[in-house]
Amino acid sequence: MRRGADIQITRMMLRKIRNNTEDTEKLEVSLRTLLKYRKTNADFLRESKGLNTLVLTAKHHKDDPVILKLTISILTSSLTETVKAVDASKSAWHMCKDYIHDDLIKIIINERYLLEDCEMVQGAIHLLALIALIANYWLRSDDLNIESFKSECSEKRMHLAAISAMLAYKDNEEICDAGVYLIYWLQCAEDGCVQRTMWSQTLRIAIDAGLDEFDRKIDLSDEKEMQKVLDIPSVLSAFRQDPIMGVLQNTWERHKDSNQFIADCGTGVQCFVIGRHRRECKFLKCSNCEKNLPKKKERLLCSSCRLVIYCSGRCQKQHWKKEHKLKCKCKQATDSIRQ
Repeated sequence: MRRGADIQITRMMLRKIRNNTEDTEKLEVSLRTLLKYRKTNADFLRESKGLNTLVLTAKHHKDDPVILKLTISILTSSLTETVKAVDASKSAWHMCKDYIHDDLIKIIINERYLLEDCEMVQGAIHLLALIALIANYWLRSDDLNIESFKSECSEKRMHLAAISAMLAYKDNEEICDAGVYLIYWLQCAEDGCVQRTMWSQTLRIAIDAGLDEFDRKIDLSDEKEMQKVLDIPSVLSAFRQDPIMGVLQNTWERHKDSNQFIADCGTGVQCFVIGRHRRECKFLKCSNCEKNLPKKKERLLCSSCRLVIYCSGRCQKQHWKKEHKLKCKCKQATDSIRQ
């Protein structure tokens, strides 16, 4: 009996939301009422295309933080309740997937929300992670090309949204949890282009030099073997200083002891980066002329910092005079000691 009454209230609120799109006061009242019944009526919201109504409402009021926050809260709760059911998840995903590309990422990157509204950012990144989770587990055999979807998410800067949120709220475990998962999800893509957008040339060079120390005889399936490379000071330093991987590394170090999910995903990402580089080291470019590097024997690595690499001695000399002399950290440290 109670269930029937809840559905009637939900149906009435959805009708009011559709009819009062321009009246923000009435819309807010309807959304707050719907928020109370979001968990018990998750199935009804999906079946009645209520999620579609909420997505359209969020898109229409993307500049109204109150309406946007309420809508995202309802969407997140509804997806959380349906995520374990295959058919429900597929249906919900198809209703919400476009919202990822057009608005959720922009909400997180939007400086007004990012710096002033933790609740908004938390809701948006949680919803992003939920939709990625659904795509990862339930849609592999569906009509969706999962790799194409990951590439699209990467092009829309999903990884930058995750990094921005983790950087702004590094002590918020829920935001970091969702952010690390999104990076992990994108790193699992089979298309190497998706991963390479998330690492710098400096990090790749450091990994390349680190693998050389073990003569590249590292078992990619063994986490302990991978850890040997990560423990090399130059590799660890490159991870920490990388614009994207550095944020993930710091988040991982901060939360790994208290959050097993972050610990596992963070370790997974680091291993993916090393493994992918070992398979695709051909993508390294000369730090001076930016041409693809020649065979291994002909490459030249800066012996001081080991963070730049060249195709020839000529390029190494040119780059040293042009800029690397001032940037080489080891050279600067040596000069300061001498002074």
